[in-house]
This record gives sequence, structure tokens and C-alpha cells, in this order.
Amino acid sequence: GKAEVVVELIHFDRYISTDNALHELDRMGMRPIELHELLAFGEKYSDVQREFPIVALGSVWRYRIGDRRVPYLYGYGSERHLDLGWVGDGWGGVCWFAAVRK
Repeated sequence: GKAEVVVELIHFDRYISTDNALHELDRMGMRPIELHELLAFGEKYSDVQREFPIVALGSVWRYRIGDRRVPYLYGYGSERHLDLGWVGDGWGGVCWFAAVRK
């Protein structure tokens, strides 16, 4: 089915761990978006990911050796990409986090 959601992009403007980003989003009354919402956002607003990486902390993929990864969109020039970022690395100040109101 289809559902309308308003995705907000949150920028912490600093390096932030995944746990701290999740805590801050929760404190703001937000939940991180999931992969299907990230893909829909990327389809509708295809140029945004060329400006900065957009992280979706709501979908976690567990690699066979135990580390966790989350999807993010990024791009440059005419290219657009979807990749998985390692949760343990944390996120640089260039990253924006996609979230919706709870």
C-alpha cells in the first residue's frame, strides 16, 4: 500500500555516534526512517542526496560477522548512490538524518 509521510532532514552539524543520533531524534519526538521510506524520498527528491549524505537509521542490516550497517543515500555530479554505512563508525558533520514525527 501507500502512505503519506513527511520526512524531515535533521542535521546535527557535528560528528555524532549512532546511539547519540537515535537519542537526539527520540528527544525531538522523531523516529528514523526505514529503507522503503528512504528510497521513496530519494525517488521524489533525487537532487538532495547530491548535496549531502542522507542516513536512514531505522533499517539495520546485520552482517554475518556481527557488525551492523544502515542505508544512506549520497551522490555527486549526475550520479546517485545507495550504500550501507557501518553503525560503529558514527557519522561526520556532513551527514543528515531522515526522520518522521512519531
